[in-house]
Amino acid sequence: MKKKQIVAGFLTAVMALGMVGCGSRSAEEAKQPEAGTEAPAKEAEEAAEQDEPLEITFVTPLLGNPVWLAAKQGAEDAAAGSGITVNWVGPGDIDMDEQVRQIELAIAEGVDGIICCPLSPSIFETVYQKAQERGIVVINTAVDTAEDTRTAFIGTDYVNFGEQAARNLAEKLGGKGEVACLVTSLDTENQMAELEAGKALWEKEYPDIKIVVTETSNSDTAQAANKTSAILDTYPELDAIWCLESTSPLGVAQTLTERGMLDQICVLGIDDTEDVLDLIGQDKIWGTMTQNFYKMGYEAVKMIETVKNGGTTESVQDSGTTLVTKDNLEAYKNGM
Repeated sequence: MKKKQIVAGFLTAVMALGMVGCGSRSAEEAKQPEAGTEAPAKEAEEAAEQDEPLEITFVTPLLGNPVWLAAKQGAEDAAAGSGITVNWVGPGDIDMDEQVRQIELAIAEGVDGIICCPLSPSIFETVYQKAQERGIVVINTAVDTAEDTRTAFIGTDYVNFGEQAARNLAEKLGGKGEVACLVTSLDTENQMAELEAGKALWEKEYPDIKIVVTETSNSDTAQAANKTSAILDTYPELDAIWCLESTSPLGVAQTLTERGMLDQICVLGIDDTEDVLDLIGQDKIWGTMTQNFYKMGYEAVKMIETVKNGGTTESVQDSGTTLVTKDNLEAYKNGM
């Protein structure tokens, strides 16, 4: 069977010995049939092994984050009725080393596919290579790595997202103003790509909009609140805050509420978590650019299933995005 119990020291032992397959029998044992076993029986056993339901490990960057729980639901819905197992693992806080460790464990278990959001792509390339060498299908969600390091990518088109967000915010500001940006970290590839795309669009089409500062929040609400406070002290003429990760709008709204500045700063968030949508409904932020995390999870499982069944899949798929403000909030929620 592919699924195995993980015991202390298992991974180290497997790596030291050099794992040669995903089954529970070693390669040498496979060559030595039991006494009295006929060739047809062996072939039937091998066929049964090949027909085992697929096992997939989804390595999330944030275990309890609402947007990733939506991806989890999508993955589970895609697996429903097919016998596919989806293992949901990952850190409770941003910890890419822990993500890599979970991928190592999945490789040792001999899973059929791995779904992951590699926040800093270079950190994942070595372990991805190891997975591919073992015949494991690797699907990236939300953040992509080099094309030759994975099987496929399903997520938001970075450039398209950044341009759409920047244009929406520019129109809201009337084509001019000072903007501060909040990202998880300066090496979170998708957020920085979105930011650069938005900045390029402003420089070309809205030269009177300036990014005055880009700060990091480590996807932490408290840090976002503290960074917002410091930004407001430093840039008293600030007009807007553009958040490129889903927890920052909560911290931003908290600080603006405490300072009585909700009507002075336009806030554009990201994703459609319940908290973010509530902030829009309460007029604490202007809007959010949603990403379809459910589709990311659903399609990632379907991609793995297709490839393991001998088919092919597109290298890159755009999961789409939508601007949600108070004007279309109820319609969006009713259509979710």
